[in-house]
Amino acid sequence: MNKMITRNYFYKSIVKISLLVSLTISNYAAAEEQASISFGALSNSIKAEHRLTIAKESSTASIVDQQSGKATGKTRTELHKIKQLESNRLSKELKKPSLAQNKSYNNPAYTDFAIYGATTLLQDDYDSDGFYQTFSVTFDADIVSYTSHPWDEVYALLYISKNGGPWTHYYTTDNFLIEGDTDSDEYEVITTFLSGYSTNQYDILIDLYQEGYGDVVASYSSDDSNALYALPLESADYDEPYIEVVEISHGGSFSVAIIMLFLLMYLVRTKANEN
Repeated sequence: MNKMITRNYFYKSIVKISLLVSLTISNYAAAEEQASISFGALSNSIKAEHRLTIAKESSTASIVDQQSGKATGKTRTELHKIKQLESNRLSKELKKPSLAQNKSYNNPAYTDFAIYGATTLLQDDYDSDGFYQTFSVTFDADIVSYTSHPWDEVYALLYISKNGGPWTHYYTTDNFLIEGDTDSDEYEVITTFLSGYSTNQYDILIDLYQEGYGDVVASYSSDDSNALYALPLESADYDEPYIEVVEISHGGSFSVAIIMLFLLMYLVRTKANEN
């Protein structure tokens, strides 16, 4: 009878330990899921103090880009195919109202777009290891051909590549207006990586789309500018400041390690007695 009780206790203890291991693995997997929060607007509307506020609010955001659909994590090739399908469907429907009143779209067959340049800014390195969790990408999209309309409505998809790996989608901007080749319509995206981005070098790529048209009209990447090349980034779960913990031992108390050791010895002894 005692052996039966001991055997049941032993198996229950093993089950409890297995559950703890499973929970630990599950929590680790959840922590590895990519999550980010981004803010995009015309660059001239974002002041230096705004960047600090945006980054601070991003750390406590309740809805991340992956939940809102702003970031899909899909590869560039996958999204190109999806955009083509969407374009075919939209061509059979009425166009949505645009940002400009009485606006008629430039014909993409006769309009040339370009991204003139891009800059990046790194922010928030709490563990001081040279890798940042918040960064911004600013780019200047232009119309570089003569058209009857010197402005157009566009949006951009931003991709990231870890250490030369595949381009994966991390943000889609809202629609915004560009006018000719002026730089007053520069667009800026401020992103904070919350989880799932390991400490590494990351490249950035920007695909520009004309609203209502399914093909990329201009691209700009780390191949065009070093500003988008090898950015030292990591998500917040990798960017925790080091805090030295001093353990103070009190008389008559046992550390967790000692308690676990005694538990293990007990289980082994119980198993031996059973045999």
